[in-house]
Amino acid sequence: MKKYLKVNILVLPTVVFILSSCLKSGLNKDLPAFADAKITDIFFEYRYLDSDSHSSDGSNLVRVVQLPVSNKEFKLKESTPGAPTDSIIATVTVPSSDKFTPQTERDKVTASYLVCKTNISTAARIEPVATAPKMGTPGDFSLPRQYKVIAADGQVERIWTLKIILAK
Repeated sequence: MKKYLKVNILVLPTVVFILSSCLKSGLNKDLPAFADAKITDIFFEYRYLDSDSHSSDGSNLVRVVQLPVSNKEFKLKESTPGAPTDSIIATVTVPSSDKFTPQTERDKVTASYLVCKTNISTAARIEPVATAPKMGTPGDFSLPRQYKVIAADGQVERIWTLKIILAK
C-alpha cells in the first residue's frame, strides 16, 4: 500500500505538469481594443441590518432593497455645449414600506447612505474621483459625485458626474 501511495505522489504532480498548458502562440493580434469609456446604466440599493432576524450563526441579517431608478438622462459633454464632464441625472425612488423589514426602516433611507452600481463599456474600468464612494459600497450621494471611466485600451478616459434626486 505504501509503494502505491509513493507512486501516486510522484506521478500525480508529473501528470498535472505535463497536461497543463500555457498558450504561447496562435493568439489573434487583431482582437479589438475597446475604446469606449461610457456609463450605460445605473442602479441603486439600500442596505441595512435587520435586528429582528438572525442568521444560523446568530448574527443580524443584512437586507438589501433595490431602489427603482427612473428619468435617467445620460449626457455626453460633446453633445452638451459648455458641459465640463459627461453627466447622468436620475430619480431614485424609495419603494413602499412593505419592501422593508421592519417597515420603519424605510424612513431611514437618505441619499447620504446608498449603494450605486453601474453598467459600463466593455472591459472598461471605473474609479471614484475625489470623495465619491467606490461603486458597490455604501456612500453619500446627496451631492453630485464624479467617476472616471477608463476604456479597455487605456487610451480613453472620461469623467462622469452623477447627480440623483431621491423621491420618497
